[in-house]
Amino acid sequence: MSGDPVVERLLQLVTKLAGATRVPADAGPDTPLRDDGYWLDSVDLVELVVACEHEFGVLFEGETDLTAKALSTVRTLADLITRKRPASA
Repeated sequence: MSGDPVVERLLQLVTKLAGATRVPADAGPDTPLRDDGYWLDSVDLVELVVACEHEFGVLFEGETDLTAKALSTVRTLADLITRKRPASA
């Protein structure tokens, strides 16, 4: 695994959300959340965003934070969460 606690927790959340049938055998932090990866659809991504806001205590701004780039992999989402988290988190 990555050693980054945000990435580790996100991998758990994505795996739970995707379900066993959509988790690639070689899944990791750089596995795409959509095509050629976990195959999350728009509803799944909304559920993931809500789970992340709750889990990590962040509040995403839809137009500026939730871009295709930010939601492309677990690592890119983890980077966004890390930037959004309060310094004390």
